[in-house]
Amino acid sequence: MTQQTSSESAKQVKTKELRALGFIIFLLFPIVTITGISAYGFIIWMIQAFGGVVGH
Repeated sequence: MTQQTSSESAKQVKTKELRALGFIIFLLFPIVTITGISAYGFIIWMIQAFGGVVGH
């Protein structure tokens, strides 16, 4: 009986880990990436807006 309970528990843990991994890969990483790129673009835009376009 103990073996079957720990087997079910391991299956539940595996399911939770896979769901967490899916959340990280499909939601968290894209959101962080898009936010970071957008923030960088906004900073460059504000520098150009208030400081003028930098010449070569």
